[in-house]
Amino acid sequence: MHLAIASLLFVATIPGAGPAEPPASSTTAAQVEKLTADGKADDAVEKGRAAVAAHPDDVDLRLALARGLAAQARHVNRQVNVKVSKEDIARGEVAVPAAQLGDAPVKIDYDSGPFEEAMLHLDFGIKRAPQRQDLRVFQCFLLTDAGRIERAKGAITAALTALPKTSALATTMAAYGAERAKRDDPEGAAELMAPVAAAFPGNASILVDYGNVLTRLGRKPDAFATLDRAVKLAPADVRIVRTKAVSAMLLRDFKRAQGGFDAAFRLGRGIPDQFASYAAAYGLDPAGASVMMRELGTPSPSSDAAVIDLANAFVRAGKAGASSSEAMTLARNLVTSEQYLLAIPVLDRALKASPANADAKSLLAKSYRELGCPRLAK
Repeated sequence: MHLAIASLLFVATIPGAGPAEPPASSTTAAQVEKLTADGKADDAVEKGRAAVAAHPDDVDLRLALARGLAAQARHVNRQVNVKVSKEDIARGEVAVPAAQLGDAPVKIDYDSGPFEEAMLHLDFGIKRAPQRQDLRVFQCFLLTDAGRIERAKGAITAALTALPKTSALATTMAAYGAERAKRDDPEGAAELMAPVAAAFPGNASILVDYGNVLTRLGRKPDAFATLDRAVKLAPADVRIVRTKAVSAMLLRDFKRAQGGFDAAFRLGRGIPDQFASYAAAYGLDPAGASVMMRELGTPSPSSDAAVIDLANAFVRAGKAGASSSEAMTLARNLVTSEQYLLAIPVLDRALKASPANADAKSLLAKSYRELGCPRLAK
């Protein structure tokens, strides 16, 4: 229970004390919000608590105080791996390179006391005004940001039930799962995206994002079914069609990937889609794919020299065999040039031909790691 309110209740139980009078406060919700926006969270909480004690039914004050409490509770840290020398220990300091600090993953924590107090104010406000979108949106954000995934899923589901299902709401609710995906939490992302995808089954963009997360988790049947629905809804959207193909390539269903990239090529006429289709074909039959690659490897006035060289490298690998030195050279060059998606079928075939190939295992693991799907290397 809130400290100020608890104090009032205590006074009210003292014999002869008479009814407690609420403390006077003229602070408005807008003033509390401004203090938080100005970085004065402690002041916002102090004034907000007094204002809520004076006006407990004011939903705007409850929301403003919840924002202040959240700002007060939130801590952002970056996790870095730094080698510490004896000299560093002697000095009592460690110099972290700026580049390493900038690339370090962000970890967000909340102090539990003010966090839960903020949630109580939001729960109260939502109970009083169940269709106030700003209350529900902030509740969903706060739970998502803090990594309380089950509670966030419950809040998202409740919001989708209570609020009109507009395209703007779809975008807002989908953003929470996307945020967890950015923080390398595909499990949390999938949990938060599932109710949104169910609530908006006709929104291809949401289905594509959900399918991407399911792909990262290796949930092949679910990912394929979700992406198939997205393509059915938007068959002329080359981005969505290509995403379906990329998912299949990541999950090493090369027949499906080839068909997907062929469909993308028909829509966009892009050489990268054609090349990816032929690379997927390599995952099915290296020797057969070399016939296709010859088409791209034949010089012409409009040809790209890089495409010609890479296509001919595929031709040489296809002729020499999946575990040949030519195939491994191709795989290493693809990884070095950060063409990780194209490397997957080459490395998959190399491992099928020689399961003990440690170099292929390492390169495949790196490819999936760089693509944000490390678990798919297994």
